[in-house]
Amino acid sequence: MQMIHTYTKKLQDFFHQSPLTKMILYLLAWGFPIYISLIGNYISLGTWNALQALFTTHIGAFLFGTLLLAIVYFAILFFLRRFWIAALVTGFVGILFPLIDHFKCLILQDHFYPWDLTLAQNAGSFTEFLGSISFPALYIVWILCTILYVIFLACTKPQLPISFLPRMVCGCVFVIALVGMLKCTPIRNQYETIFGMVVNETTDQNYLYTNYGFFSAFALNFDNVNTLQPQDYSQETIETLFAEYVPEDSSVSEDFAYPDIIVVLSEAFWDPTVLEGVTFSADPLQNYRAIAEKHPSGQMVSCTFGGGTVRPEFEVLSGMSTSALPSGNMPYQQYLKEKTFAYAQLFKSIGYDTLGIHTYQKTFYERNRTYPLMGIDDFLGENDMHAELHWNSGPYITDQTIAEEIIYQLEQPHETGLYLTAITMENHSLYTDKFDASDWDIQVSGENLSEQEIISLQNYCKGVSDSDKALGQLYEYIMQREKPTVLLWYGDHLPTLGDDFSPYTSTGTIQADKAALWTDAEKNIMFRTPYLMFANYDTGRAYRAEGEAVSPYLLEALLCDYIGAPECLQTNFLLDVYETSPVMSRYYDLYTPNTDPDKREKMMELHRYLTYDELIGERYLDNMQGFDF
Repeated sequence: MQMIHTYTKKLQDFFHQSPLTKMILYLLAWGFPIYISLIGNYISLGTWNALQALFTTHIGAFLFGTLLLAIVYFAILFFLRRFWIAALVTGFVGILFPLIDHFKCLILQDHFYPWDLTLAQNAGSFTEFLGSISFPALYIVWILCTILYVIFLACTKPQLPISFLPRMVCGCVFVIALVGMLKCTPIRNQYETIFGMVVNETTDQNYLYTNYGFFSAFALNFDNVNTLQPQDYSQETIETLFAEYVPEDSSVSEDFAYPDIIVVLSEAFWDPTVLEGVTFSADPLQNYRAIAEKHPSGQMVSCTFGGGTVRPEFEVLSGMSTSALPSGNMPYQQYLKEKTFAYAQLFKSIGYDTLGIHTYQKTFYERNRTYPLMGIDDFLGENDMHAELHWNSGPYITDQTIAEEIIYQLEQPHETGLYLTAITMENHSLYTDKFDASDWDIQVSGENLSEQEIISLQNYCKGVSDSDKALGQLYEYIMQREKPTVLLWYGDHLPTLGDDFSPYTSTGTIQADKAALWTDAEKNIMFRTPYLMFANYDTGRAYRAEGEAVSPYLLEALLCDYIGAPECLQTNFLLDVYETSPVMSRYYDLYTPNTDPDKREKMMELHRYLTYDELIGERYLDNMQGFDF
């Protein structure tokens, strides 16, 4: 310790002994935000060429991000007076956030957004991802350099020669400036003039993060709700636009059988046999295919790839469109703050009990808070199961457990009926080292597959085949029930099986390893998951969308139509959307071919009005739905 103290004292004396060395010291102390801006943007962008492009084409955006870091740095400095503490906090955040962005893009093909911070309470849930992360050597070098930089400032102790009161005033000014730059609309509207950044480009996140750098793009995603409001939004506008969808008679038909309704989101449920040139020793979806031959089925065109379960889940439950929101959105955390329309509300209004089940943490995506706002009165998590918990060598509770829990809940008395939504977990990523090899029940082979790709596919097939078995178990139980019952089963998204969209690219199933370069045909491959619905009684109605591809937000409207459920505005509108364009995604620019583009654009705009009004706006549609909730 004495030796360390001696060397520290010598270093401090050296940098304070002459005007030149003192000037160098203070340049290093005051210039720390510039250093972090360079390092952080490099980590996020991944290459020197991309960082150079940021300087040459969007220098204003780089300066804006650097300015934000400087404001954070100086706010801490003026409050605490220690350069090294300001550097420690700013450096930690300025490197950690870009690192998260880098690895999130690598694993989930999506960026890190401010609302992702709401998942911090579930940080322990991501530990299984850490084993798959490989830090580039240069990133480790930059982290070590930053640590040495902070240690240098701690040892040399540059001083901030300002008394307490002026420091506190300046610190408060920096905080106010930061909030204003992030949240104040008049200030944000000047960004294009001053920094060359267009605020309303927040719907194109890849463009933002690639062209504006991490810090500027991250900042632009604060307070983007105002950019979503239609210019003519008002009660009169909403009532005029949706008047034709108000139900003439919202009473329950005498023919309605009051079936128990089960909606199951099966994690990453997808058909891997679509991969070109890949052979499987057994069909991983044999139950699905057998059931689909006898009952309504098709393809759901998801609004996400590899992750972001909350988006298709929310679309299915509510009938709203997340493509009307900024990409990467988390509707529960960002927007769902008050009671909101969802199909659970519709069935609850006619006497149904409503229940949610998830074999994982109830707090994930804040479902424990938002489910009641959508009319789901009870929500069971991994610690609330009545069924026996089943495990295999994987990290999650098996789908057999959730099937048995659903059966248990169906056996309980319900005066009118049960509306139950369930989310499975066993088949969740990652697939690199998920199950013991002894658990692999399907062998995979293919000339173009690497050893790691084969391992990932065999892990995936274990999970999806177990999901398929749970589907078969539910089918056998429901079909022998006397109580009318209907089940909707769908996959939320395709799995991320490897970096850079392998093995989708290595097998030639798609050609481009960048989502922005996908053709419409490749988009249809990368966003389609199987779905089906079956009833154990004759509903007396034909299923409208047999064999078709549909958007997630249409599924429950189609289900309601199939079973003759009471009408509401939401269902009537969505069935009209279906007739116009069964697949309609503004974000992915993906639409049903050969549809009327003018009518499609009109319906897409109406869907944006509906989503804004119910999720963010004044909820004028609540009084028009045709039922009380």
